[in-house]
Amino acid sequence: MNSSFKYRGLAFVLIASSALGVTAVEAFRADFRDIAGPSGLTMKNVFGGIDRKDYILETTGNGVAIFDYDGDGKNDVFIANGTRLQPTAPTNAALPQLYRNLGGGHFKNVAAQAGFTRAGWGQGVCVGDYDNDGYPDLLVTYYGHNVLYRNRGDGTFEDVTEKAKLPVTGIRYGSGCSFVDYDRDGYLDLFVANYVDLDIGKTPHPGSGE
Repeated sequence: MNSSFKYRGLAFVLIASSALGVTAVEAFRADFRDIAGPSGLTMKNVFGGIDRKDYILETTGNGVAIFDYDGDGKNDVFIANGTRLQPTAPTNAALPQLYRNLGGGHFKNVAAQAGFTRAGWGQGVCVGDYDNDGYPDLLVTYYGHNVLYRNRGDGTFEDVTEKAKLPVTGIRYGSGCSFVDYDRDGYLDLFVANYVDLDIGKTPHPGSGE
């Protein structure tokens, strides 16, 4: 038998066998289940009215960042939180949530101990080591002004917004954000996307006829 024909025949058998093996693999089926409660992520996420939302500010929701803030090798969870327009509404001053990963699928909210004590209309959040000290920092965008939190490396954060020369006056509707070294100088730069021009104090209440 011609050797080249023999090798071509062998190659055909191998390819056919591989094809049969691929078709025999069972199709992947995703199975997602809500395990937030049993895992310890139990704090309420607040953003505007419960039964009724009158302004666009109440509809945009909160950002989430998953990162290892304390360097223990386990990813933790930060959730920006909002508030309510009605001064008498419950949980009017909901704080951000920082869930420390305890391992074994369990988390503990340590936001207050970590220095996240500012309430407001939190929007987005991004992570980056802006000062190159080896610890991941956070920028949280807000309706009002954004907040830059520096990771001290001891499990706590400090508000360095003004120190970093970021705006702390006026009203902005911060939404998305990202740390990126756009000019490749070795220092992370900051991009912030703003949403619509909105001043709640000057916006008529829906149905008021103003």
